[in-house]
Amino acid sequence: MPFFRYVARDKTGKLIDEVVETVNEEDLVSGLQSRGLLVISVTLAPKVIKSKKSGNDKRRYHRAIKSQDLIMFSRELATLLGAGVTLIKGLDILCKQIESQLLLAAVEQIKKDVEGGYTFQNALKKHEKIFSSFWINLVETGEASGHLPSSLDQVATYLEENAELKRKITSALMYPLILVIVATGAIAVFLLKIIPIFSEIFKGFNVELPALTQMVIGVSNIVRKYFLPVSGAIVALFFGIKKYISTEKGRLQFDDIILKIPVVGELAREIATERFTSGLGTLIKSGVPILHALEISEKIAGNKVMEKALREVKTAVKEGKSMGQTMGNSNLFSPLVIQMIIVGEEIGELGKMLDRVSFFYKERVNTFISRLTTMFEPIVLVFMGIVVGVLVVAMFMPIFSISSAIKASG
Repeated sequence: MPFFRYVARDKTGKLIDEVVETVNEEDLVSGLQSRGLLVISVTLAPKVIKSKKSGNDKRRYHRAIKSQDLIMFSRELATLLGAGVTLIKGLDILCKQIESQLLLAAVEQIKKDVEGGYTFQNALKKHEKIFSSFWINLVETGEASGHLPSSLDQVATYLEENAELKRKITSALMYPLILVIVATGAIAVFLLKIIPIFSEIFKGFNVELPALTQMVIGVSNIVRKYFLPVSGAIVALFFGIKKYISTEKGRLQFDDIILKIPVVGELAREIATERFTSGLGTLIKSGVPILHALEISEKIAGNKVMEKALREVKTAVKEGKSMGQTMGNSNLFSPLVIQMIIVGEEIGELGKMLDRVSFFYKERVNTFISRLTTMFEPIVLVFMGIVVGVLVVAMFMPIFSISSAIKASG
């Protein structure tokens, strides 16, 4: 039977992208709809999957590489190697479990390269879009020290912590975002559809409209007149900014602006600090040289401004200066981070100190997001209530005036 790739959404709105074996497209769509899924697209799966999937393989493939795919790969390979399984055999076993098409193809090639005499880290280097320099350097250290399973466990732990933090941030921001979209949609319906209907009705009566009603109708007319041009301009501006941000200079300016925004900038700084300290701590504890570890971790921060500052720190450390003292020259790092790093350098426990800083900021980010969400929700609801209330009152005020005029004439 052929394999089809389908993209659908479940009742919660979650996107599902999988490859399944079925008789034909019609049967697949019927089966998905019976499960309550909203089918977006159905296409034939790539031929590579046909050749790789055996008759008793029940995997549901997806094309993209999710964070969970990489976590599973590193964690299970660490377990296999720790149990005494050879690297080639471990990779062969994982090839039968991986559900990501892209990751499966990469791991199969890595297995062939290792069989051909490549070291594991050199085989990984051929797939740098999938395995970052963080991965490769931890694997290199693990291979050199004979503790590859431990290094892979550290990779898995780091990926799990980052995925968990990202999930919490996304979950916390999703509800406020939905509220904003609903509020905007409700106000747009009032201005574009409902108010023009009332406006036409009021024209049939010789009654002077209240000032609030006139103002609301005027706003509605302006929105209706310029809605399409303004919407088009906003979309064009969005894509223009997105394209500019994709450049090195644009991303640096964008990150700099983000850091200067009240509340948002503080959150962005703390997230970048957590990522940097977590990655650097893991690398140092694994035995990666400090200069090389700084070079890798500056990219982990995810902020170009902080990346630039960390590059200056790396240069200073290369010249023999203290890492903590150099970081004190920048206003990006809090006194806590600087002092913990200085103490870590003095007592020779920099990796452990960085782990403590990372844990502290992870908790701060979680608390910050939780409080921000709790505050933001009632603000949006109150704002929406006030705006919709004003629009409703503005439309009903003339009705009372018309009713009074009719009674007076009767």
